[in-house]
Amino acid sequence: MKKLILVCGLLLTLTTFTNAQDKFALKTNALGWAAYGTTNIGVEFGLSQHWTLGVDIFANPWEFDDHKQLMAFGAQPELRFWLGDRFKGHFFGLHAQYMDYDGGLEKYRYDGWLVGGGLSYGYSLALGNRWRIEANVGAGYIHADYDKSDRVQYPGDVRMYDPETKNMFGLTRAGLSVIFLIK
Repeated sequence: MKKLILVCGLLLTLTTFTNAQDKFALKTNALGWAAYGTTNIGVEFGLSQHWTLGVDIFANPWEFDDHKQLMAFGAQPELRFWLGDRFKGHFFGLHAQYMDYDGGLEKYRYDGWLVGGGLSYGYSLALGNRWRIEANVGAGYIHADYDKSDRVQYPGDVRMYDPETKNMFGLTRAGLSVIFLIK
């Protein structure tokens, strides 16, 4: 959690160096909402004509039927280079991520954290003066540490496994976002 606060603080500090005339955007990822109702919000600041810096924050505090749950909290900052003007058209990004999670939907329950980062590509389509739809995808590296247990209804019946660490390469970012620009 301290790492997440540090990353968010750093991003807010960096954005104070932006020009007051630069735009910034508020956004939400519709794919996140569709995947188990993950609440999310993002903010992105213009640094120059071609560069932006943003962070997406998400939380999933839900419990489903049959004691299935997927509780998670995390952040994903990203530095983007836009091929045209910022917030328009194609972009490439460099992103990092942190997530703290606890839950399970199938046979096991996982309680742990992950960090990672990667490269992304996306496209932002204007729907009007201030509204945009943005699609993006990213791939990279993830390091996860977690405890694993059987997902059972009663805590006294829980079988614990040895703590595990995973290092993976793969999909690290995916989004279909609705964006509102503020000038």
